[in-house]
Amino acid sequence: MTLTLAAERADPHVHLDNRALFVSDGARTVMFSLAQARWLGETLEILAQDGRATRSQQHHVFGGFRTADGPIVLYAGAQEDLVTVRLGGAAFNELRMALGVRG
Repeated sequence: MTLTLAAERADPHVHLDNRALFVSDGARTVMFSLAQARWLGETLEILAQDGRATRSQQHHVFGGFRTADGPIVLYAGAQEDLVTVRLGGAAFNELRMALGVRG
C-alpha cells in the first residue's frame, strides 16, 4: 500500500503528554522523555525564581530566560542545534504545574 497526504508545517508549540515533552519551533522539534520530568521541572523552577536557567545532560540542553517585557523564551536540544520558543507567563506556569512544579 502507498499513501501520500498533503501536510503543512505545524506552528511553534510545546506539547506535554504522559510520555514526553516536545518543544517545536515549527520547523524542528525536540523531545524529552518524561523519565527526565524531575530535571525538566527543576529547570523550570530555577527559571521561574531566577529569571534564567540553563541545564545540560550530556549533549542536550534545556533552559530559558524571562524577557524584559515578560514572556519566557525556552530553548532545548543538542548544544549545537537548539530550538527556541516563546511562552506567555500563563502558559509557562501551566507547563510548570503540569510537570509537577509548585510555585
